[in-house]
Amino acid sequence: MAGQEKRLSPPTPAVNGEHGGKKARAQALVPVVKQEPRQGVEREEGEVANAGGPAAAAVAMAASTEALVALAPGPPALIDVRFEVALLHCKVCLLPLKPPVFKCESGHVLCCYCRGGHVEVCGRADIHCGGMDAFICAAKVPCSYQGFGCEQYVVYHQAEQHKRACQHAPCLCPELGCGFLGTPPALIDHFTAVHSRPIIAVRYGRPWNLSLPLAQRWHVVVGQENQSVFLVTLGELGAAATAVSLVCVRADGAAAAAGAPQFWCKLSVEHPGGDKDKVVLMASAVGSSTLSSGAPVPGQGMFLAVPQELMSVDTLAISVRIDQVQPVADAAAAAKAIPPPPARTTRRLH
Repeated sequence: MAGQEKRLSPPTPAVNGEHGGKKARAQALVPVVKQEPRQGVEREEGEVANAGGPAAAAVAMAASTEALVALAPGPPALIDVRFEVALLHCKVCLLPLKPPVFKCESGHVLCCYCRGGHVEVCGRADIHCGGMDAFICAAKVPCSYQGFGCEQYVVYHQAEQHKRACQHAPCLCPELGCGFLGTPPALIDHFTAVHSRPIIAVRYGRPWNLSLPLAQRWHVVVGQENQSVFLVTLGELGAAATAVSLVCVRADGAAAAAGAPQFWCKLSVEHPGGDKDKVVLMASAVGSSTLSSGAPVPGQGMFLAVPQELMSVDTLAISVRIDQVQPVADAAAAAKAIPPPPARTTRRLH
């Protein structure tokens, strides 16, 4: 009877599929360890744990920053290389290659002007080298006047064009036997320090009455607005007259450069006694010169012939006006920017 009562007694509720007695005995055997909060390691939601401490975290952060910088857009990477300059020249005319570039079946690289005449050598060059076009347009060299302050790198086949118009082109001192070579601003300092020449400052757009000693062959004029340097040269034009010329001291091709200032001048000489009927004058565009051959030769280029009767014994009284004019390209652009006048409408009178 007792055994039947034991079989009929209700079973102990199971927890997680196990009987309560077994669960209690298992919990009694496992030691309980109290978890204390660790200071300095609490992280906000979304923060990633870095093994190795603060140093490892700093390294990981630096690596992530470098990766982001590498992916950011920026200027292309550049390298300096050396190779034979002949690789950038046409095999026929020996001039710098300009796109489009062609080659013949023998592999000779030619410019577009010489490819037709290459037939007599080894056949017409009909293969267009697109990769070579990109290469010669990317090959850049420093300006020849880097030592005088120009920091530009120019495409190789445009180097000579840049050189003719470079604002840093050195100019020669016009004094005979001097030989000083420098930029126009350096020439101004040289004129005052070495040759003790006065610098005549003028403003554009108005006449200036100058008294120039005939004993000095050249005189320096500087525009106050942009510090452009001009050279006024006096020279005998035979026994009856004196030639007066004016040039801007800068690179010979600087006037053709985009944005370069252009100048116009007017020279006039009146009779010392005030006779208004006896006057000579001339108006002309101002040329440019590096003075590589010295001061302008009397009678060449732009000049004003002044008779002896209009000069005193030792000085020349002359009126000089220099105007800074707008370049032709800029003037055309400005004309296009001006809106046309409104169309006229015809009204009928009633």
